[in-house]
Amino acid sequence: MKHPITPLLTAILAVTVFAAGQLQARPDMARHHGRPDAEMRVAHMSSALGLSDQQSAQLLELFQDVDEERRAMHEQTMELMKPQICELQLVTWTAVNEILDDDQQFQLEEMKASRESDKGHHRSRGMHDLDCSAFE
Repeated sequence: MKHPITPLLTAILAVTVFAAGQLQARPDMARHHGRPDAEMRVAHMSSALGLSDQQSAQLLELFQDVDEERRAMHEQTMELMKPQICELQLVTWTAVNEILDDDQQFQLEEMKASRESDKGHHRSRGMHDLDCSAFE
């Protein structure tokens, strides 16, 4: 029987390998978390390609527009896929708890609570901001 977490682990591995390749190709981005913002992309392109001020301004406007559209699409996708995402999270954390002992489960719950209290200090991180309480 195939374990329900196998597709998730495969996806995580694929993303990790891709990210490692990106960091090797772009070591200047190694300190940045997540996708570089429009300004960082334009700055990199400007130095690599010798862009004029006009070209940089045009690219900045383009990338900012695309970023806004991407954010909107991400929000729509997250809402559309919410039941499946929440089900996967529930299956995952149920399996995690089956592996952990009681003390470890307690510590994990404290870690989750700490992360919840820190949410106001960090920008949105996709699935971590999804409210799955209705699916528990």
